[in-house]
Amino acid sequence: MGVDCRVWIFPKERGFRPSAEQIAFLANGLREGGWVPRPEAAGQKSQVSELLPGKSAEEKKLAQVQEFDSEPFTPGWVEFHSQHELVMEWHVQNQREAGVQYPFVFDPYPDSGPPYFYIRLILGHEYFYWTGENVMPFDEASTKCVCQEQLSYWTGWAHGVGSQRIHRACPRCGRGFDPSGRACEVLDGWTGVSTQLIGGLTFCFALVVDCHKYFPSDEEVGRRFHLRAEFLDLWRTFIEVPYEQVFTFD
Repeated sequence: MGVDCRVWIFPKERGFRPSAEQIAFLANGLREGGWVPRPEAAGQKSQVSELLPGKSAEEKKLAQVQEFDSEPFTPGWVEFHSQHELVMEWHVQNQREAGVQYPFVFDPYPDSGPPYFYIRLILGHEYFYWTGENVMPFDEASTKCVCQEQLSYWTGWAHGVGSQRIHRACPRCGRGFDPSGRACEVLDGWTGVSTQLIGGLTFCFALVVDCHKYFPSDEEVGRRFHLRAEFLDLWRTFIEVPYEQVFTFD
């Protein structure tokens, strides 16, 4: 089936959760800037999902799913849909038909047809905790509270989000938990060389560009495959906090 490439953009301060106003402004900026399609566009399938608490990692997470409407996003809309976990997903199946900009600096396969990709905004009250082929988990002791309660847990799975979470507050003693001081290994997608990622791939809010399998297969070309500065400027404009940017290959 091959490997899927995703680019995760998330706050350096792992517990940071933007306001509903910031998220609404970012979503509107994505739409108004032509980075995500409008609901009536061809070549796309987009939806908002409010993920509900799941029972086990083996089960699909319950969700209330609906298509976007054409009205601008408002803080009230974000608050209403983010009582649990919110995933705003734009699936661009054909970039030309959808009439959107390509978020990367070049098309890796210009002779093969229009690019396809997903853009997601993910928001939750607990830490999302992503591990995979090139992002290693924390060691078990790193996600324990000082009272020895294990704070890492599995919940139902959802497309593009994963099943792992970490409690922000210990369910046994109530102490807050911040993974920012912990470290995990991240393997280079081309060479396998290991580096340390302080805080791991954990977040309460993230902007994700999912290339699926539409990314360079050659290392030299892949090293130049980056998100466009104008796309990243949306984070700087509306979220206004320092961010991490991590490529995963799963």
